[in-house]
Amino acid sequence: MQEKLRLGNGKPLLAPRLAGMGKRAVVLGLGLVLSAGALMAADEDLLRKIEALQQQIQTQQTMLNQLRQQMLEQQQKTATVVKEEVKTQVDERLSKQSDQPLLNLGKGIDGLSLTGDLRVRYEYADTDFSDDPDVNYKSRFRHRVRLGGVWKNKSEEWEVGLGLEAGSSDGTSANQSWNTSKVWESGSVYLDYAYAKHSFGNSGLSLTIGQHKNPWKHSFLTFDGDLRPTGATMAFSQDLLFATIGAYNIRSDSKLSGNDSQSLANMYGGQAGLKFDNDSLKGLLAAGFYYYDVRTSEFQLHRDADDYNYQIGTLYGELGGDVGEVQLKGLAEVAFNFGADNDFSQGFAYGRAPDNYRPESNDLAWLLGFEAKFSKFKAKYTYAHIEGDSVPWFTSDSDFGSAALRASRSTNVRGHSIGLEYSFSKYFSIGATAMFTELIKAASDGERDGSLYQIDLVYKF
Repeated sequence: MQEKLRLGNGKPLLAPRLAGMGKRAVVLGLGLVLSAGALMAADEDLLRKIEALQQQIQTQQTMLNQLRQQMLEQQQKTATVVKEEVKTQVDERLSKQSDQPLLNLGKGIDGLSLTGDLRVRYEYADTDFSDDPDVNYKSRFRHRVRLGGVWKNKSEEWEVGLGLEAGSSDGTSANQSWNTSKVWESGSVYLDYAYAKHSFGNSGLSLTIGQHKNPWKHSFLTFDGDLRPTGATMAFSQDLLFATIGAYNIRSDSKLSGNDSQSLANMYGGQAGLKFDNDSLKGLLAAGFYYYDVRTSEFQLHRDADDYNYQIGTLYGELGGDVGEVQLKGLAEVAFNFGADNDFSQGFAYGRAPDNYRPESNDLAWLLGFEAKFSKFKAKYTYAHIEGDSVPWFTSDSDFGSAALRASRSTNVRGHSIGLEYSFSKYFSIGATAMFTELIKAASDGERDGSLYQIDLVYKF
């Protein structure tokens, strides 16, 4: 084989070809190497450009974040400046108008204040009025809703009040019983008060005309808490002294009992006393006298009851103070009817009185009460003895004694009243009251007593 590959001169024929192929391989390898190097160099340059772009983007992002933070800080500073500027302007405006009313209702009116209350009551009465146990109890729901406004004129020292109540037209009760004649009946709205009051400078003297809140210092012995007298009241209060006088209409535009004539019936009253209030004690003592004219007894009793009259003298006092964290208060009242000088009796005007009953022997009433308040709790206890002709039945409390009498009045009864109240907040409270009363004198030989239980939910505003 090798012999065939040799030329005639004896040189091998394959060697030059192999040498030529080796050169091409070398050149090709060098080309590949150079190409690879060029590619690697291009990649490195591209990577450097990418890194440069990334750094540039990061720098721009940092600048954007800084600009955003500066913008937020500027906005906060601007908001603070605007807020302070607005506050300054509002304060300046309010300071300039501090003597001006915030609400104008018209000429001569400086302002209006609204007040009211809502009371929902469940009431249960248990009596021995009848031998039939089915008629000896009464269970009902009631409400009292009151809303009123007071307008004031400071320059002329006038005050005008107008109030409404969704309750009863009864002068001694603002309660409306639920659904007495119809299912879900709407009830009625009545006038609670409507008055005008004028104050005479700093003298402590004032004059009130119209139907207004009771001006007297009293307990439920003499006046119901819902009573609103109609007439005129002159009141004085300064330092330790206070005094009140007034004239009020009782009945008008109405025929007398048993007669066709029409006339006015009026009451005239006066009360004076002392009051004090210091860090440890506060209290007051007041003496009063209330004269009802002859027409009053004729209206309420009989046309021939001329000698019977209501001439009521009262003495009322209260004293309170703090014992540790407990607030204590005691109160007492005595009432005597100097006008009970006739055989007529307001308690038995239309019924048979006991054989030994005389109005002049049943003309005294007295009451003692105590109250304790601790934290959000308040407890009350009262004992009252109210003889049949001691106080007018049409002004006395409508609850105390009603279970024994089966009527909304508190005369010819005696007994206990116990109450407990809890205030859930400044304006909302729930309370319970129990009254255990009996008749002082009964028309029959048997005794009669009764108990009344009340649960009240009250919201004031």
